Amino acid sequence: MELLYALPLGLSLSFAAGPIFFVIIETSISKGKVSALILDLGAVVADILFILLAYFGSRPLLENLKSNLWIGIFSGLAVMFFGGYYLHKSKKPNQLRTGPSLNRRGLLFVKGFLLNFLNIGVLLFWLATTISIGNLLHNEPQRMLVFYTATIGVYLGFDFLKIYFANRFKKKLAGRGMQIMEKIIALILIGFGLFISLRALHENI
Repeated sequence: MELLYALPLGLSLSFAAGPIFFVIIETSISKGKVSALILDLGAVVADILFILLAYFGSRPLLENLKSNLWIGIFSGLAVMFFGGYYLHKSKKPNQLRTGPSLNRRGLLFVKGFLLNFLNIGVLLFWLATTISIGNLLHNEPQRMLVFYTATIGVYLGFDFLKIYFANRFKKKLAGRGMQIMEKIIALILIGFGLFISLRALHENI
């Protein structure tokens, strides 16, 4: 069950059109696949830090409200909110953009970390995800660890594909292509959030 939850969220994280999405593709094209991978690993470290903050920060809430109907419904709505954000964002054409150029690989790692760490939306995403999935998995540490590991694994797996096929992505994800991708991500998140809310409602009837 943990893997079923991890797949759509890992896919959403990998293709969510934040700054890191574009920079990974541009770095792979301009500086090579290894440099792009190092930058991506920096972003993943930021994700892991956010996971720790979200899990331990929300754990008292989960312990007190894990069987509460409303926490399940509202956490599902929070995930749906992110889906709505990408659906709204998809109405505007996007182009690939890059940040400041950094040639040293150590600096690329820092750049990837900061691009994710300074994006408050990533922390809010992990917080909403932790509360909603924690409710579904009864906040069991081992099951949560499997979920987090699988999500990051799916995330990295799709990132490796992005890096490898960067030149094709750059051509296909400019303008209209990016809008279609954002709509797909939006529908995945909205569907997943709806599932969380309906399951919470079903379990408490």
